[in-house]
Amino acid sequence: MEQRLGYTFQDAALLRQALTHRSHSNLHNERLEFLGDAVLNLVAAQVLYERHPHWDEGELS
Repeated sequence: MEQRLGYTFQDAALLRQALTHRSHSNLHNERLEFLGDAVLNLVAAQVLYERHPHWDEGELS
């Protein structure tokens, strides 16, 4: 995975946990899911904000 992405993860166990479906393991990934959702929302907000400087907050949300 790291070779394909061209990125070395600091914690490979965390990467495996993040990519493991919850039905396959007793570990609960809800905290990672929450964090991932927050990161995706941040990226989407930044892209919209930068690409549409004339939009107001209603159009951005």
